[in-house]
Amino acid sequence: MNLERVVLIRYAEIGLKGRNRGYFERKLMENIRKIVKPPEVNKRYGRVVIRLRNQDFHNVEERLKYVFGIQNYSYAFAVSHDINEIKKAVFELVKLSLKHQKTFKVETKRSFKQFPMKSLDFSAYIGGYILENFPDLKVDVHNPDLIVGIEIKEKEVFVFAGKEQLYGGLPVGVSGKALLLLSGGIDSPVAGWYMLKRGLSIETISFLSPPFTTEKSVRKILDLAEKLSKYLPDTMRAWIVPFTDVQHYIKQNVPDRYSLIIQRRSMMRIANRLAKKIKAKALITGENIGQVASQTLTNLHSIEEASYLPVLRPLIGFEKMEIVDKAKKIQTYEISILPYIDSCVAFAPKNPATSSNVKEIRDIEKDLEKLSELEENVLEKAEKFVF
Repeated sequence: MNLERVVLIRYAEIGLKGRNRGYFERKLMENIRKIVKPPEVNKRYGRVVIRLRNQDFHNVEERLKYVFGIQNYSYAFAVSHDINEIKKAVFELVKLSLKHQKTFKVETKRSFKQFPMKSLDFSAYIGGYILENFPDLKVDVHNPDLIVGIEIKEKEVFVFAGKEQLYGGLPVGVSGKALLLLSGGIDSPVAGWYMLKRGLSIETISFLSPPFTTEKSVRKILDLAEKLSKYLPDTMRAWIVPFTDVQHYIKQNVPDRYSLIIQRRSMMRIANRLAKKIKAKALITGENIGQVASQTLTNLHSIEEASYLPVLRPLIGFEKMEIVDKAKKIQTYEISILPYIDSCVAFAPKNPATSSNVKEIRDIEKDLEKLSELEENVLEKAEKFVF
């Protein structure tokens, strides 16, 4: 008898969505189909089930980590209610799972009440079967090395060993679209990752300063964008804006201590223009309060005031090492620390203001007659890359 191999997928937050739950489940399944590309995906009893057929489980496992909305998953066998079939599945699963484990327990969940044995009784029965066939194992119901799970559903039974944790969150696309201001630093890719986890679809906009920034700076940005694109079920666009003309104009016409704030406000306005074009409803930045001069509370207010869209800052209260740790986990850190400068570094003031007020900044911008035209011009020159 050949056992059907499946991946049993569980979700957490999606299960709390009430009447909208079906929409979130369908979106999760759609994203699994597009990112994992399994032979078959279907929904069963509060679970999503990938039917592996002849597909290699390890290929599926590698791609599953890019699907937000999954709390955890298990490699499993799907069998009928026949007890001999269940025992065969348990035997094969324990044999596959055993490495250095010395203890085990069986956990049964019986939602199909017509099954002839109750959950605790069936766990004890299967536990006895395992002891007979694997005499080196011992039962430990408190802290076992191996947990054999059995879920008895109406039409089939799932037998699995352990659960692999993923990131949870919401399926990408259920929360709308936002535009990520992606620099070459550590923070902004992590900010984009967190917003993808909250179900946002993203595109990215980056500002570079040729010839002060080189093709290596472009490659660095695109490599970061490509890392993030793996979490999207569809294509992702990355926009790179040649910002040098705007920066020269600001540098020549603005007090040096305020030049960085006005550069950032200019980026906000350009990002708003692009967001309108691509129908994004918010901007995302990697700003973190107090980290650098432009990220004091008063300066954040002065910069955000230039945007008519909401500015999402998922890292606002993080410590730097928390951000670095996450960047390493999502494999953006090694790219971000490459020594290729971004546009802000190229035109950074010597003594940037750590405090500003909106009225003062607006008064300075009133005299910048060419600024709006320059912003439009550089956006028209933006290069688009598709992942």
